[in-house]
Amino acid sequence: MTSTCEVCGSDKIIPNVRVVDQGEYSDGNLSLVVLGNPDAVIFQDRHYGKITAHVCGECGHVELSVANPRALYQKYLKALEQ
Repeated sequence: MTSTCEVCGSDKIIPNVRVVDQGEYSDGNLSLVVLGNPDAVIFQDRHYGKITAHVCGECGHVELSVANPRALYQKYLKALEQ
């Protein structure tokens, strides 16, 4: 992530803001999921990634990032082999 906002150029960046999921069965962290076997009915080989944000304190622009991009990409490549 950058130390300045790509929209307004401000250096008022709040790094690593927790993005929460308040769903009933959630652990509280907003996540995304990549399926290693998307065609499966039950065992889809799910791999999750925790999302964090960087927020501009000037204009409000938000950049999201995931904690484990390489692992998610590997799971994506596995799904392409199916």
